[in-house]
Amino acid sequence: MKYGIFLPAVLLLLALSASSFFAITPAQGRIPDYWPTTGWRTSTPEMQGVNSTMLQEMEDYIETLGLDFHSVLIIRNSYIVYEYYPNSLYDVNRKHILHSVTKSFTSSLIGIAIEEGYIGSITDTVLSYFPDRTIQNMSAYKQAMTIEHLLTMTAGYQWDEWTYPFTDPRNDLVRMILSGECTQFMLDLPVVNEPGTVWLYNTGVSYLLGALIYETSGLTPLEFANQYLFEPLGIDDVYWTQGPEGLEMGGSELHLTPRDLAKFGFLFLQNGIWEGQQVVPEAWVSESTEITVYLGASLSYGYQWWVNSLLQSYEAHGLYAQRLVAIPEYDLIVVFTAEIEGEPPYTNLILEYIIPACGEIPPRGLDPLIIVALTAGLVCTPIVIGIIYLRVRKSPTSGKRIRGI
Repeated sequence: MKYGIFLPAVLLLLALSASSFFAITPAQGRIPDYWPTTGWRTSTPEMQGVNSTMLQEMEDYIETLGLDFHSVLIIRNSYIVYEYYPNSLYDVNRKHILHSVTKSFTSSLIGIAIEEGYIGSITDTVLSYFPDRTIQNMSAYKQAMTIEHLLTMTAGYQWDEWTYPFTDPRNDLVRMILSGECTQFMLDLPVVNEPGTVWLYNTGVSYLLGALIYETSGLTPLEFANQYLFEPLGIDDVYWTQGPEGLEMGGSELHLTPRDLAKFGFLFLQNGIWEGQQVVPEAWVSESTEITVYLGASLSYGYQWWVNSLLQSYEAHGLYAQRLVAIPEYDLIVVFTAEIEGEPPYTNLILEYIIPACGEIPPRGLDPLIIVALTAGLVCTPIVIGIIYLRVRKSPTSGKRIRGI
């Protein structure tokens, strides 16, 4: 091989390997290896700086718990490093009901709708978007209620979806659905606390957020999501239950595969960017996953997202232990689906197994091509230095001062 061809090729290889090695994730300035639009790539845990022994210990521990886990999915540096389906009824291709994880998707649709000009601002009053409706129980509090109050569960509504089960007509969420006119039900409902002063979990306000999407764009929440969110991410296997008005339930009932749910988390780790397109506004990603309402030392609330101060994560939670967890510091996404009553042991699993398995934060995960490039770079560097040295030695100007240099 001629030196004139060999040297540029080696230098290019070194540049490529170096740029790949020192890239980091967008939450910390990183750029991913690839976009999982058509599917996730898998990797051994060790290639992404994850200890597989600890993950096996976690799996063994899960089996001792006797709980009905349906899936556990761990993605680091954009690669699936662990995927586990303990329940034989579920696999990689089966959609799972996400329950209230849906709320975080609806929040994103609001952010997109603002960016697209359908909605003015989160400081707009809710009633201003329904000018032709006759609304009951009108009050100064209700007139002051904004979109931000809906997003943060501080709307001030009189609401109770926990005292009675979801099969009981006294449950306010059930009452809303049985009314047949969910939007009107929420608009008519009394607002008994000054908006912004009391936090109260309310799936009805999430439905109202979905109704805002329809009222402003003419698209149902699913139609809007398909156009602006799911299609860019390559998510096409979706089911979202409609309410009696023909609108999808903005606070629940979205069905996705665990891998597609992980794409949503990955989108947020990339600050809303997907394949160079700003799918969710970057500012919205930041604002919606920050603490807006402080609820305690561990969990607080953003815009339909939970913020976990213990894990330094933001999370989407759903009934019966559906969970999407994004931890930017570790470039980590964890998905759980299950059928578990009460509080699942997820924080402990992440604290005791998953984060310790990650060890120190690596510059990035290395795929086989990068390893080859790095190896070639290490081997070729001494050769390149030797060639340059020999050429300088043989140069007629060697040892002479050169004008202009």
